[in-house]
Amino acid sequence: MIEVDYYAQTTENSENLIEEEEEHDAARDYKDKLTAICALHQSWCDKITWSWDITDYEKVGYVSQYFAIFNFLNEELVKGLDISKEFRTLIINSSAGKRRWWATWSRITINLDSFSDVAQFWQVLTHEFWHIVDLWVLNWNSSNMDQNYTEFWKVKFSIDDPSLEYYKYSRKNEDIRSASALKKDFCSEYWMSNPFEDFAECHNLYLNNRKLFRSMASESTILKDKYNFFANLFDNNILWDNKTAMLYKEWRPWDTTVL
Repeated sequence: MIEVDYYAQTTENSENLIEEEEEHDAARDYKDKLTAICALHQSWCDKITWSWDITDYEKVGYVSQYFAIFNFLNEELVKGLDISKEFRTLIINSSAGKRRWWATWSRITINLDSFSDVAQFWQVLTHEFWHIVDLWVLNWNSSNMDQNYTEFWKVKFSIDDPSLEYYKYSRKNEDIRSASALKKDFCSEYWMSNPFEDFAECHNLYLNNRKLFRSMASESTILKDKYNFFANLFDNNILWDNKTAMLYKEWRPWDTTVL
């Protein structure tokens, strides 16, 4: 999977692939604006299910973020199936007391009421989309199935699935971490015991905080491999670099979605 050592290269001239969102025009008719945005990719809007009371103003913001992330994955992912066809449903609700967010092979559910800051939506959606890529889009060709990793305890991965390469950096199998794996080999402390969440956390960090990822990787050969895995998968492109600083040597955030 890794063909180029992007970690060893400078990123000074790298360019973010999205532009800063323009300030909202309070006088704009947001219902019309939402219709206009969806007209750009109606099939992508049709994948959204809205639940509970979400205003058109809020919908415009969420759809704009969803389009930017989905378009990036659709355009820049160099391996795997066509995500625009394989991804089926994005459920966005604002009901209290629900699970925060989760994903299956084709569906993402996000509960806005669980956010302490609405700015988390971007980070959470990037994280959750990786589960779609991991569980389905990177599904490969062999009819022989790997027995070490599952989707909800069902054998899912073919033996040539690229995801397996990533898992092996830190794990013996789905339940057992490598004996040599250290805290500094992970992108966050969140779900260090879960290979799929580790995968999604590093995906989010690479696409949204590459400077921080590179700082962390300077302390870990394993993290350099993980960095290069994503850099090769996205041809060294990123969504956005928030440039969060490294707090101290071998520091790891608890959760990359709240940096």
